[in-house]
Amino acid sequence: MDDARRHFVAGAAALAALAPATALAQEKRPSQAAQIPTPADPADFEAALRMRFARGDVLNWTGGNVRLKRPIAIDVTESLTTAGVDLNGARIVADFNDANRSALTIRIPADRRNIAFRGLKIFNGSMIAASPARDAIDLVCLTNQSWIFSWKLMNLDIEGFSRDGLFFDGSVFEGDIHATTVSDCGRNGMTFRNDGPRNDTGMVSAIAIFGGQLRKNGNAGIETQAAIHGQEPRDLNISQTYFVENRGPGLHATAGLSMAQGCGFENNAQCGIRLANEGRLYACRASTYGPQPYLVHAFFKSGRMLLDACRIEGYSGFEGKMKLAKVGGVGSVSLRDCGDQSDLDLVGAITVKSA
Repeated sequence: MDDARRHFVAGAAALAALAPATALAQEKRPSQAAQIPTPADPADFEAALRMRFARGDVLNWTGGNVRLKRPIAIDVTESLTTAGVDLNGARIVADFNDANRSALTIRIPADRRNIAFRGLKIFNGSMIAASPARDAIDLVCLTNQSWIFSWKLMNLDIEGFSRDGLFFDGSVFEGDIHATTVSDCGRNGMTFRNDGPRNDTGMVSAIAIFGGQLRKNGNAGIETQAAIHGQEPRDLNISQTYFVENRGPGLHATAGLSMAQGCGFENNAQCGIRLANEGRLYACRASTYGPQPYLVHAFFKSGRMLLDACRIEGYSGFEGKMKLAKVGGVGSVSLRDCGDQSDLDLVGAITVKSA
């Protein structure tokens, strides 16, 4: 800086220091319009996110709320470690009016082989649909020869998407979801789908969900699916998650699940959990005034289920009417500190064991 410029800056600073305090207060007082935060330019958010993905880094977004006028889709075509975004409380509003496209899609194209994306992180914010948008976040890898794994989604609130809040499709595994709430979506809060060509199907597995809520979604709170019927994901472990007033079952574990522990199910349609094949429930609690007469509705082909320290409760005229489970087919139910056979409606060759 030249000498003239230095003297000018110093003089301006001195004048400001001598100005009356009231005058300075008036100058610094924001106008009423300025008090309302202006959404960040979505192009800035997208450019920053793409740059961080290209570097294998996590974007620390401090630009505030973003109103997306177009979807963001990022293709991962080379192996990548640790990319994503910390939203720092920002709200991402999908306002592009296209129910066929999702707000944020992270994808390994199906024709890419031996691409490993490890350590995706998306944290600390909200994703809201202000006009039709398919899903909030899609993770997609429709081949078993590339992988999206060891990912974490944490502290997210998702609301109002046309299909699902979160959609996991194909070879998307070893993932954690913490303190994430999904509500008022048109189909499921979360969908986990085994998908891809018949001889190269990407498999979802080793999923852990901790806390959060799935409420008032158009079908299930969480649903498992598969391109080939009967081969839906089963390796789901869900802890202390609350399912309430979904228009289908709270949890639709189509081919079963590893474990649900300490979960709550209230007034979902027909049952808290619909499953087949296998299931282990520990200290889960269900309550209803009528729309959810069973904690579990299950069908087995030589399958089995454990209910351990689970509780049910009817209220508002449904006292004493709720049951633990309706079970059909061929298989067994084990009850441990969890009522007795009178708390089950059985159809077919179902053996009940009490411990």
